[in-house]
Amino acid sequence: MAANSSIIADFEGQPPSSATRWPARNSMGAERRYRETHHAKGSGLSHLQELISAGEGTEPAEVRRLAGEMQIPEATLRGVLSFYTDFERKSTATRVCQGTSCKLAGSSALGASLRSNHECHDTYCLGYCHRSPAVLSSEGELFTGNDARALANGTFSGIHAEDDSTPLRCLAREPIVLRNVLKGHVRDLAAARAQGVYEALAKALRGTPQELLDTVEQSGQRGRGGAGFLTGAKWRSCANAPGQPRYVAVNGDEGDPGSFVDRVLMEDDPHSVIEGLILCAYAVGASEGVIFIRSEYPRANAVMRQAVAEAYENGILGKSVLGSDLALEVSVRTGMGSYVCGEETAMLNAIEGWRGEVRIRPPFPAHAGLNGKPTVVNNVETLVNIPYIAERGADKYSAFGTARSKGTKVFSLNHGFARPGLVEVEFGLTLLEVMEEAGQGAGGQRLEAVILGGPMGSILLPQEWGVQVCYGRMGEAGIQLGHGGLVAIPEGADFRALLEHWLEFMMEESCGKCVPCRLGSKRAWRLLHQEAPTGRLQKLNRLFDLMEAGSLCAFGQSMPRPMRKLVEKFGDRIFAPGGRL
Repeated sequence: MAANSSIIADFEGQPPSSATRWPARNSMGAERRYRETHHAKGSGLSHLQELISAGEGTEPAEVRRLAGEMQIPEATLRGVLSFYTDFERKSTATRVCQGTSCKLAGSSALGASLRSNHECHDTYCLGYCHRSPAVLSSEGELFTGNDARALANGTFSGIHAEDDSTPLRCLAREPIVLRNVLKGHVRDLAAARAQGVYEALAKALRGTPQELLDTVEQSGQRGRGGAGFLTGAKWRSCANAPGQPRYVAVNGDEGDPGSFVDRVLMEDDPHSVIEGLILCAYAVGASEGVIFIRSEYPRANAVMRQAVAEAYENGILGKSVLGSDLALEVSVRTGMGSYVCGEETAMLNAIEGWRGEVRIRPPFPAHAGLNGKPTVVNNVETLVNIPYIAERGADKYSAFGTARSKGTKVFSLNHGFARPGLVEVEFGLTLLEVMEEAGQGAGGQRLEAVILGGPMGSILLPQEWGVQVCYGRMGEAGIQLGHGGLVAIPEGADFRALLEHWLEFMMEESCGKCVPCRLGSKRAWRLLHQEAPTGRLQKLNRLFDLMEAGSLCAFGQSMPRPMRKLVEKFGDRIFAPGGRL
């Protein structure tokens, strides 16, 4: 361990990064007081956002004033504000996506050109990977593809985000997740009800919570956020946990560069998200729900807030859900710029108004989650499956897929494919079949590899594309399905630039809580750029081993895997010719 630790300890200098997130040095007493004082409804991160937007920002005098008003140490407040990048950046700035798909589409050069005429900053990720590169103005105007490139010359006025449409296809026997949006946008309540949204809820409310819980458990559905944990088992653990109130937290912080299914569902089928949330609350006995959405999805935030308001106005939320004895309050919270807040415990910290750092587990959120109470955390795609299960039954749902992976999975295909967009597939198809439907490379380009599941997922070579889409089969092959984002890597791609991108992404987005992730990513970046390459590959692999073994959450544990494979398979193209590895 001492030898591996020295790999990190000898880091010298500061690699390029727009922000360094140092751990906050706050006492446990300050943290406790902050949590106890500001956990009332509407407080937490949303409370800070409201206070700052009403004041003068985060200037020293304003921070001192806010700390006094909130009755917490100034250092405690600074520790929170310094964590989230949106507090450090002007709201009037244009966001230039630097997610992996946009990187491959030339967003680095685009960002450099835009800075000569615009006030802008980089962001990960805007969720338009099928139309990379992507730029979002402070007014909500979305520019993608050639229109984004033309921005540097000021030659195009742009399109608004609400004018966007995402190509949708289904390879399953029937759609489950996309069953409503394949028929058209169902954003407002009238359109949603015309498609049958909330009928499954009405049916479930005529039965008991135990019956619904049994149905979800028997369906074999797994969470679609990446880990693939059995949804019914998570719900039952929360339902059986002591403590009140109970919560349902919807993770809409979809941040994997290459994934955008949750964005589309929140924007085009928001009431199905709410229906899934209510069904979960009924099954586990929760009285409050929180929908957490990343700030990089402004349209999803607006649409979900409107849908929640419609649900309240029509008796779907509130003191009596559809006239039943179920009472449920639901709010929408907006993140402030942190990829790690996609991790469930980091997201809970953010909702509470604390730094978005991961928590040590156990205890798990199902026993001690939001405000220390039992909490179910599910992502958007997971919950959109639930109405189908509640309406059609466990047997109907489990008839789809494989013995170890029931139902369907939506893949997000980036612009590097001939036919990008969202594709819903039944578990059991091969990845190659999905890619053949997508048309392989755009413009007839051959693909050298694909990235599956974002930077924490897997990089797959052509000989690995025949793997079956199944959590069990993929797990046995060491492949991470993740959130189902597929990014095409065309022949002749710059693999050194890709490795640099992943390391910079890791440095930028590490929450800073644990040393292996925070400093390990910086040390790896330095090893890549050092002038004397002797023994570099050996040192990188040792460093990756340390990061995997010593990091607290999946971010630090998982990112080294695809980077190690990149170095092993494409090292001759990553390192300078003649360099010794």
